Amino acid sequence: MSKILDQSENKELIKGLQDFGLSEKEAAVYIALLPRRDVGSSKLVLATGLHKQFVYNALARLEELGLAKHVIANGRKKFSANTPQRLVAILDEKKLSASSIAAQLQSRFAGAHEQDFEVYQGDNAFMAHQLELLKNAPDNVTFDVVGSETERYSKTFKETGLWDEYHLIQTQKNISIRYLGSEAQREMLVWREKNEPRFEYKILPGLAIGRMSIEVRPGNVTFATYGDTLLDFTLSGKEIADGYREFFEAVWNLSSK
Repeated sequence: MSKILDQSENKELIKGLQDFGLSEKEAAVYIALLPRRDVGSSKLVLATGLHKQFVYNALARLEELGLAKHVIANGRKKFSANTPQRLVAILDEKKLSASSIAAQLQSRFAGAHEQDFEVYQGDNAFMAHQLELLKNAPDNVTFDVVGSETERYSKTFKETGLWDEYHLIQTQKNISIRYLGSEAQREMLVWREKNEPRFEYKILPGLAIGRMSIEVRPGNVTFATYGDTLLDFTLSGKEIADGYREFFEAVWNLSSK
């Protein structure tokens, strides 16, 4: 069995690298390369415990992705890892490619109706979609939220490393948030209103802190559920968004500080 794959401290790293499109063996070879410079494939075989053909194939793929490089020394290839920041560049390249392909395919999409429905499951997918909804929103608008487990929301955002980026984009786009919360959340809501210039809250009497929130934006509505895994159900369509905005306004006007 692979020495790298069998080490518990590497399992989370390998899973993360697989999310970027690497195979398990490619991830193991990349991890083995990180602390080594100008190393031969035979040493990587020893370090990983993988068959030499798997190592050769992994090295070729890593070089193709720009995660590894080699030099020729005494007629033999010596390999080194490129900086892990290359992973960010790979992600950006994939996003650009996906956007280009999506634009070309959109005109053929049979589901391009007035209302569309999307589902995102898992912490990373949930938070990435939240960030995308923010980026795609017009400037100088308001997001209306019927609150839920806000602490779980912010905690997960911080764990995925997107919290600061989210607030930076929110500030740049001048997007405000109106939050309809419960009495149990009052202390947190008072703090947010005091410390976040574009945040305003009201308390709805009798509202309990549940496991689902509703987020109304221009053009779409998200139902976010906070169970064992995060789920994001987003309905897109002007009529739907306008209808929920009217509902929110009615409840907002019945609520107070």
